[in-house]
Formats: sequence, C-alpha cells, structure tokens
Amino acid sequence: MLRRFTKSLCWMLVLLPLALPLKAGAETSSQNELYEQIRENISLFGDVYREISLRYVDTINPDEFVRAGIDGMLATLDPYTVLFDDKELDDLEILTTGRYGGVGIEIGVRGEKKVLTVITAMDDTPAQRVGIRSGDRIIEIDDTPTDGFTTAKAAQFLRGEAGTQVTLIIMRTGSQEPIEFVITRAEIEIKDVPYYGFVEPGIGYIKLSHFSRRASSEVDHALTELIAGGMDALVLDLRSNPGGLLPAAVAISQRFCPRGETVVSTRGRMMESERQYTVPSDPIVGELPLVLLVNGGSASASEIVAGAIQDLDRGVIVGEPTFGKGLVQSVISFESGKALKLTTAKYYTPSGRLIQKVDYFSPNQNVVFEDTEEVHIDSFVTAHGRPVYGGGGISPDVLVPMPEPNRLGMELWRQGKFFDFISEYRARHPNLTSAKITDEALQEFQNWLVQTEFEYRSRAENYFADLEEIAQEDTIYEQITDELEQLRIALAQIREYDFEDGKGFIRQSLKSELAANLWGTRGRTEASFKDDPQLLEAIKILVDQQSYRALLALEMPEDSTR
Repeated sequence: MLRRFTKSLCWMLVLLPLALPLKAGAETSSQNELYEQIRENISLFGDVYREISLRYVDTINPDEFVRAGIDGMLATLDPYTVLFDDKELDDLEILTTGRYGGVGIEIGVRGEKKVLTVITAMDDTPAQRVGIRSGDRIIEIDDTPTDGFTTAKAAQFLRGEAGTQVTLIIMRTGSQEPIEFVITRAEIEIKDVPYYGFVEPGIGYIKLSHFSRRASSEVDHALTELIAGGMDALVLDLRSNPGGLLPAAVAISQRFCPRGETVVSTRGRMMESERQYTVPSDPIVGELPLVLLVNGGSASASEIVAGAIQDLDRGVIVGEPTFGKGLVQSVISFESGKALKLTTAKYYTPSGRLIQKVDYFSPNQNVVFEDTEEVHIDSFVTAHGRPVYGGGGISPDVLVPMPEPNRLGMELWRQGKFFDFISEYRARHPNLTSAKITDEALQEFQNWLVQTEFEYRSRAENYFADLEEIAQEDTIYEQITDELEQLRIALAQIREYDFEDGKGFIRQSLKSELAANLWGTRGRTEASFKDDPQLLEAIKILVDQQSYRALLALEMPEDSTR
C-alpha cells in the first residue's frame, strides 16, 4: 500500500503542470509558486502518512487511514465534492444513464421491525409482470434472509446482469403462506418523465423527475403526444426534481426558449469552465403558454431550466423557492477504480444571477478558500425588465405554499401508516375499481389505528406527561389525582379533534396510496390533481391569458392594478 501510494504521489507531481490549465491572464510566476506549494504539501502529507502507518503504537489500516485523510480534506470544501468507490460509481452511472439491470421495484423499510417492503412495482418491468404488488414484504432474496437489510443492501442483491434470475420469498397480506417468485432480470429504465397527460382540456402536464441522458427525448415524446392531442398551454412540473446532467438541463431549456438566447453560463478557475449555452434552433413548441412548478426540492438542473424560463420571460414560475444548488461537478476517474466528483464551476442564469446559495458551510467548519466570490442579492432584470433577485435559488413569480399537515398527519406519514393500511385494505377489498375514500373507509382507518396500537401523543399530551412526572415527585400528587384524570380525559378528546382537524390531509393521503396501489405512478399522480393548490394556480393562470401575459410584463390587463 505504501509503495502504491508513493508511486501515485510521484505521478501527481509529474502531471500537475499539465493538469492545471488556469485561465488566460494568470501570471506564470504565480502558477509556478502554486505548483511548488502543491509539491511541498504532497511531500509533507506522504511523510506524515508513512511515519504514522509504520510507527504508530497501534496497527493502522493503511486504506482506511488514507481515506479518512481524503475525507477530512474534502470536508473543508462544498458538500458535493466527494470521492466515489466502485459501488458508488455504479449508482452514479444509474443516475446519469437512467438504466440498470434489475427487477424493477421501489423498496423501503416499514414498521418497527424495519421489514423490507415493496413500495411499488414499476410499470412494464419483470416484477410487475410476475405479479409483485405494493405492500409485499420481502423476507428472502436468493436464500438470504432480509432481516436487518437496508434498501442499499437489498439493491445489491436485486440488481444484476439482464437475463440472470433472482428468487424472492414474499409475505403478502391476506396470504397465510410465503409466496416464491423467480424473476428474470432485465434492463430497467428509470423514466425521467413518469407522467404526462392533460389536466384540463387543452392544458398539458409533464412531470419531469430527473435529468439523465434521456430526459430530452422523453420530454420530446410527451410534447409530441400532447400537441397531437390539442395542447395549447403546458404545465411543466419540476417539483422535487433534484437535478442531474447539465447537457440535459440545457436541452430541456432549448425546447422552450427562443433561438440564439443564452440559457445558462458557467464560470470557474479553468479555461474550460467558462461556457455559455445558447439555443441553436427554434423551440419545438413555439411560444406556447408555459407555467413551471417548483419547490424547495427543485435543485441544480431544475434551477437552470427555471432560471432560463424566468429570465427570458418565457413562462411563469409558480410554487415555492428552489433549493439553491448552483455548483458544477466534473467526475475525474483514477486507475484505482475510484473517482473524484469535483466542483469545478458555478451556474449563472441569463440575467447574471448565481444560482448557488452560500449556506452550505456550517458555522464551525474550517474554510480553506483564499478568496470567495461575493454573492449579490441585488435586483437583476428579465428580458422584459421585470426585477428578479440574486442570493441563490429561484424565487417563483407566484408564491403558492403547500398546506402543512397537522401533528397527527405528520406522524401518520412518518410511520408509514397510510401505506400499511392501504396494503391491508386492498387485501380485504380485492375488487376495488375506485380510489375514492368514503367516510366508511375513513372510519375503518381510524379503527385500524386503534387495533394496531398506533402511538401518537399531541403536543399537549407531551406537556401533560412532563407535568405528571414532576407532580409525582411532590407531596401534593395524591391530592390532585382527580384533576389530573379529568385533564387526561380532556386531552384524549383533543386527540379526537386532531383527527377531525386533519381529516382532509388524511383522506387525500389514503386516496393517493390507494390510487398508487391500484394503478401505479399514473394513478398516484392523477389522484393529486384536484387537491394540489400549486397545480390549480397554474391552471388558473393559463386559463386567464390576460393575467398570464401581465405576469410576464407582455401587456397589462385594462382593468388591472398589478
């Protein structure tokens, strides 16, 4: 290990002058000073590593020791610069290509015992074709019990070369005996566009979940189908889309933005980091009215698209402020099989706004930068002169917060109770053809929570528990037991009120899970349309074209005070 490490250091020293083509204009003397500093520090690092590995009082694992040193060094940078091992590189390849060999199921762990559970079988995959269902509990994979399995470990067992087989032993609600499935793996495609269709006559809707290499072709297919179906306005949903590839983001922007316009630029220390990406041809949808939906989970490539659409006044942005991830990563592979995902540039919108927020450093984190770029929060202007603001992320033109569930709703969601109940409910009602949640079904859910001993305490009950504990340590406890019992009864009534207060969220969550159980991703998506305030606002804007144009400063409605 030491010999291999020393050899790597030598190669790094040889290649450094070739590996650092700084921007034109950098002084040669400054470059030489930098190279000399790097040589000296690498030599120091090697000396310290060698001496500790050989002489430290306890035996050091050389591989883990050097990895700890690298991780510590990377921790002084942004959170997106990381070293990947072989397995992590496989995961990165899946994210960028959208393909892997497997059976096509989304899995999670459910319940107190953390049982490996099928969340959904993806459409038109080996798992769906053999009859794997949402809610199935996987107890064995190829004769290996799954007790204690994480989803990452399960994925290692489930993935493999297309054409090979894997055996799953399943426990299914309503079945007394385990069920065996022998599944032949295939190449699974993770769809960047899991859904497209019409939300209103003439108003198309495309849900874009990722930006892999296939994103633009999937969006093109959806646009072609929607245009053929009579689309005259579009909602592009980028909510909770974490991003992906820069070329994919540029390609999606080019589908909507005018020819010759810059949709994003990148800037960094290296010459190759300075890039401007422009639209080479007319957009395939012309000037079709457009609304983009975004939220706090819209990041990176999603923000490139949203920033371009907003700055060029090509469409209206609706929802909540985006994440603020505007750093560009490049993947540098090494002979060892590992790779460094390194931040090499920053994204800027057409108006010049930096997408990246500057809050990724913790207060006590050691920062090693000699200088940092000042982030301007001043006003910038769009193509039509509308003010937009820097400081990171994209702020929507129309802010529409999503309603927050109450404490009970959050706890039901956190514990997976909606999913678990629907799995059992579907087994008891195998002939369901509707996702409607009736009052009877809602009462059945409430009874089920009692039967399964669902643990939930309101905030008031938490305070009461603390009060009772303190009172028990006091001599007056026996004198106030009656009052405490009355308070306990009153708090139980408050719990009943919590269910009534959160009934709308509970009903919608059950409806969503039931639709997903019946019809998969398409069912879950369509079940949300009538209860989605951000989507409803987008439809409202597109229906009223006068207001749409006013939002983009194209023309003002005659009776508007906007």
